[in-house]
Amino acid sequence: MISRAPLPPSPPSQEQGPCPDHAARLAERTQVMVALSRRGLSLGRLVALWLTGALAVVGWAAVGTAVQSFEGGGLGLAGGVVALGLAAVLLIPAGVAVGFWLSRGRVIRERLEAWARFVPEPVTDPRLGAHGRSVMWLLPSVLLCLVGVWLTGRAATGAGGVAGRESATLGETAYALGLGITLLATGLLGLVPSVRHQYWSEQLMRRPVPVRRGGGTHR
Repeated sequence: MISRAPLPPSPPSQEQGPCPDHAARLAERTQVMVALSRRGLSLGRLVALWLTGALAVVGWAAVGTAVQSFEGGGLGLAGGVVALGLAAVLLIPAGVAVGFWLSRGRVIRERLEAWARFVPEPVTDPRLGAHGRSVMWLLPSVLLCLVGVWLTGRAATGAGGVAGRESATLGETAYALGLGITLLATGLLGLVPSVRHQYWSEQLMRRPVPVRRGGGTHR
């Protein structure tokens, strides 16, 4: 599901001289930009983000277990140390994965912008907007943000108790807070690229057609 195919390349440098076929260059630009927009908002990238978030959630569960073990004292201290080690094994790779995920997205955005500047004519292909993919990213991301805010608020007020208790233990609070922050961060990481791509593509397609000095508007 997660594509390992290389990204479309950056546009050739202007030092290579003018393209003998301007129409072919426009077609190539449109094809590459549509492909990049689809890769940037692909289902594979979204699933990769969710899997990373799920890994972090399990890591925060280990943190909560460790805190509860330390609260119990005695033999629980050894279990707490093990749980903390497990939390580190889970949370550190999750953070590294998010870094790679963000880096991939930045490369895609930079290549999209480079291809947009490659030819002065505006982009008119509606596929560049990737509206269906944007909605696919937007709706679950908004839901994750809302759930994350709710959980974070409950954890901050100490209302995360279970089994009818009004207050939560320190371990439960640590897990609830970590869970809420993770869901909120995962939602934001999915929300921002979707909204930003829609705004960028609409601005790009509304860009006025440049007027050449030779007279007339080139279309």
